[in-house]
Amino acid sequence: MAGRVELEEAVDIARELRERERFNRVDYYDPYPYQEAFHETGATCNQRLLMAANRIGKSYCGSAEMSFHLTGLYPNWWKGRRFTQPIVAWAGGISNETTRDIVQFELLGSPDDPDAFGSGTVPRKSIIKTERKPGVPNAKSVALIKHVSGGNSSLFFKAYEMGVEKWQGRSVDCIWLDEEPSRDLYSQAVTRTLDKKGMVYMTFTPEQGMTETVASFMNNLRPGQSLNNATWDDASERIMSMKGTRGHLNEAVMEQILSSYSPHEREMRRYGRPSIGSGLVFPLSEEKLI
Repeated sequence: MAGRVELEEAVDIARELRERERFNRVDYYDPYPYQEAFHETGATCNQRLLMAANRIGKSYCGSAEMSFHLTGLYPNWWKGRRFTQPIVAWAGGISNETTRDIVQFELLGSPDDPDAFGSGTVPRKSIIKTERKPGVPNAKSVALIKHVSGGNSSLFFKAYEMGVEKWQGRSVDCIWLDEEPSRDLYSQAVTRTLDKKGMVYMTFTPEQGMTETVASFMNNLRPGQSLNNATWDDASERIMSMKGTRGHLNEAVMEQILSSYSPHEREMRRYGRPSIGSGLVFPLSEEKLI
């Protein structure tokens, strides 16, 4: 009988630990060195770009940072900027659907599963309420988040397809842009943060090549701006194990991903750098040209 009671207690403890991990996900965030370096740039820069390869955790990096700013619950290792009061924040992607499926997913949990609400980087206990976005199934327009100071932060979900006009108006403390925006939209986002001395940060793979936005960070970095680049090596099981840490990308997965892309795309997908171009008669990798 005693053994059965002990077993039931052990099962209850295991269930509680799973629940705690699921709905306090950001507490278990153990950033890669490239992610931690990106977070640290926020201490000195208010315009930041994490230009990274596919599948290495750049969106999760962006959502974890947004969670810290919204709640004020910064980890002990944090060296980036800190907001000591509730903030007004915007988070956006290309379309309403991609904002829901990527940005909202990372922050609040799977949008199509009510039981998963609160399993994103924002702890469930910190989410006071949300409002749905009209016309977009399972999408949220705003979330009210409890800040450790006692007040509430406001998080608004936006999409580039709404047009630059919808990114005008109020002053904002922090804006996260997941995927590359147009130059006009980016400029509008920066303008929204000026009077509050806020910040804008972007996380994307440069799929559109050497655009004006990308070039401004790569070729003309100014005071207050930062550019961090991350490649598959920064999340590779083999490479990271050599550095005494863990990685989640193995060689088989990387080869599978590369095989689905044309040669000139592979540099961009693997190294998070703009590809030389598309439609070339003889598409060559940057490595071979060098």
